[in-house]
Amino acid sequence: HHRVHHGSNPQYIDKNYGGILIIWDRLFGTFEEEQEEVRYGLTTPLDSINPITVFFHGLTKLWNQMSTASTWREKWDYIFRPPGWKPEE
Repeated sequence: HHRVHHGSNPQYIDKNYGGILIIWDRLFGTFEEEQEEVRYGLTTPLDSINPITVFFHGLTKLWNQMSTASTWREKWDYIFRPPGWKPEE
């Protein structure tokens, strides 16, 4: 079940965190049954093969999003909302 967690399919984003026990995903509503073949990887391509850039890509993106947020609530939302979340304009 955990391989769904590594998929870039839209229905698999933010799902199946439990590597051993899926009971936690079932309790918190993050369980997703594998319905179609899992496409592994990122949702947007990364234009670098530099290992430092690849390693820090997610944190750098999060930092940039948080630095453009206009309120503390938006900063918090960037951390805890699903990937791709943006404030309503």
